[in-house]
Amino acid sequence: MILRPARALRSDVPRARARPAVWLGMLVVGACWLAGAPRGRTQAPAIPAHNRADLATPPPLPGPGQVAVHARRLLEAIVRDDPGAVADVFLPREAFRLVQGVTDPDPLYDRLLRAYERDIHALHAQVPAGAEFVRFEFSRRRGWVQVREEANRLPYWAQRHSQLVYRVGAEERRIEVRTMIAWDERWYITHLSEFH
Repeated sequence: MILRPARALRSDVPRARARPAVWLGMLVVGACWLAGAPRGRTQAPAIPAHNRADLATPPPLPGPGQVAVHARRLLEAIVRDDPGAVADVFLPREAFRLVQGVTDPDPLYDRLLRAYERDIHALHAQVPAGAEFVRFEFSRRRGWVQVREEANRLPYWAQRHSQLVYRVGAEERRIEVRTMIAWDERWYITHLSEFH
C-alpha cells in the first residue's frame, strides 16, 4: 500500500467532483452532433446528373425553362437599380465552388458577383423607367464545356451572347446577356457583360 501526502489527496477531491460535469458536457455535445446540430460549415450540394465529371457525352441541351420569367425580373431590377432582387438569377456560390477547378474559388466568385451588380447599376442609367419586357432570345452561340476547358472541374452547357429584348414606346431595344451556364437543367447568369 502506497501512502500519498495529505496535500495530494485534497487536490484530488475537486477533480473527482468535476468529472461528472465533464462527462455530462461530452454527452450533450455528442447528442447535438447526432441530432444534426449546425457544425459551422454547410454540406456541399449534390452534383446534378447533367454536370457529372465522368460524362462520356454531353447531356441534352436544357430547354429555356424559367429563363423568360427571370429575364423579366432582371429588367425590373435594372429599372429599379436593385441587383439584390435578382441575386437568385446569378449562379449560386455552392454550385460555383463545385464547378471551378481552383483551390479557393470564393474570391473569383465575389469578383463575378460584384461585376454583375455593377452591370445592373450601369444598365439602370441606360434603360428608361417605362421599359417593358418583350422576350428573351437565346443565341446560337452555345456549347458543351468539358472538364478543364475553362479551369473547370465539372462540365456544363454554356450559352453566350443571348438577348433580353425590351420596348420603349414603339422601339425595341436589347440588353446582351454575355454568358449563362446550365447547372442541372436551369440556366444561370455568370456574366452580364464582358468580364475582365
